[in-house]
Amino acid sequence: MRPTNENSIGNVITEMLKKYRLEDGLWSAKIEQAWANCLSEYIVQRTTSLVFRNGHLQVYVSSSVIRKELLMMKADILNQLNEELGSDIIQEISVL
Repeated sequence: MRPTNENSIGNVITEMLKKYRLEDGLWSAKIEQAWANCLSEYIVQRTTSLVFRNGHLQVYVSSSVIRKELLMMKADILNQLNEELGSDIIQEISVL
């Protein structure tokens, strides 16, 4: 029998995401959903932007009070988000 070069569609898509460096964009969409699921509506409404690059999540908020609260809960938020995502994709969180 002759060898084949067949791959599953999932493997092909994963390789394309890596090759064209689109993984962070895919994770960004999942992170936004996880952020909404893990944090209170009050915090989510005051979050102006989430930027994910190379394992680093930058969180921009419109309130200094929320910023300080998030900084105090940073480790817990990191664990909750990674658990919600099913992967330890987020290595660090910065609140700005």
